Amino acid sequence: MSNTDQNFEQFSAGQYVFREGDAGSDMYIIETGTIAILRQARGDAPLAELGPGDFFGEMAILEDQPRFAAARAETDVRLLRIERAQFADLLKQNVEVTVRIMRKLAARLRRAEQQTQATRMELDEARSRLAAAKASLPQRPSQQAATVVAGPDGSIDSRTTAIKLVHEQGCEFILDQGSAELLVGRPDPVIGLVPEINLGPLDTKRTLSRRHAKLLRSDSGWLLREEVGTVNGTFLNGKRIRTGDDFQLRPGDQLRFGAIVLDVRVHEEEKES
Repeated sequence: MSNTDQNFEQFSAGQYVFREGDAGSDMYIIETGTIAILRQARGDAPLAELGPGDFFGEMAILEDQPRFAAARAETDVRLLRIERAQFADLLKQNVEVTVRIMRKLAARLRRAEQQTQATRMELDEARSRLAAAKASLPQRPSQQAATVVAGPDGSIDSRTTAIKLVHEQGCEFILDQGSAELLVGRPDPVIGLVPEINLGPLDTKRTLSRRHAKLLRSDSGWLLREEVGTVNGTFLNGKRIRTGDDFQLRPGDQLRFGAIVLDVRVHEEEKES
């Protein structure tokens, strides 16, 4: 691939090469000058500052997705533009660039794993503080669990009964009666998503989708609905449910999200003596 003048572009200090969210089909290698990589969520603080020999914009070629971040010239810059059609030739002809792209992707994966681990630790700490705070507060009538009501045949009425999901390791997820819906899944640190029923710490083999399913509060009680795009399925009493359909939950049911099994049980808070 020859580097003719038509492959080069120049930008003055302060100009944007592209902005976050733009469509993109090319990457750039810096010949001279400095480029700042920016995200709106970070404000003016750059994610990185790149200099001669560095490259950027390759993710738009690899993923065929809008630009994840903006690129702004910090000084006057001269850039070599690589179009998608030329990208394969670049990888074949320039081993150094190929290796650097691999290292960049590996570093990005490592940072994502570190962020996920940090998020899990923060969630565990927050959960512990919340549990301690709740334990120290006197319980008011409005905070008490709903009364367990039995029907004529002795069955439990799920409309008026507080229920919880229980894992074999002892973890319990009490379904908040005041919530209209609860998301089941695992955290997504990229977009800051933390589901109300966070099964991430239990899902060591990553069998869950980040947005796996929802529990919906209705007049008839809690309903289970699998989210679109769920990979490893949602099971109610051993049978896989169909995406988008609602299924009634009752104490005694068994749920499976991916490989995580939870039992539906009645939640009764301890009464003060």
